[in-house]
Amino acid sequence: MTSTTRFDPSPPPQGSGWNVAASCIQPLYNLFVTAYEVVLTVDLPYVEEKRVKLKRTTEDSIEVYAETNRKITFKDLGIKHRRGEFTCYHAIIRMPVPVNERKITKKFKRGLLEVHIPRTK
Repeated sequence: MTSTTRFDPSPPPQGSGWNVAASCIQPLYNLFVTAYEVVLTVDLPYVEEKRVKLKRTTEDSIEVYAETNRKITFKDLGIKHRRGEFTCYHAIIRMPVPVNERKITKKFKRGLLEVHIPRTK
């Protein structure tokens, strides 16, 4: 039986998470830390798997970037109090523990990206 810890490793967002100039929005994500790995799930509606890019930006963070199939409005997502549109998702997510980025595995199904990253010993 493995223990699981759940927390948000990033500081509270400054602003809206929406970059108007780049037409990008920060996606919703969850980060789970177990005894053996870090599991990252990222919600990427209206995205095809071939348009998802993962990159390690620093020793303790991973960048997720994905282009959408079309322009998405906030109304498409059921948001009524904001107007605008975007064409990509972008987030830099800090890893709370040391990880081995060479052994990353990912699955993408119906707009949900699931990334498994083994912890270093």
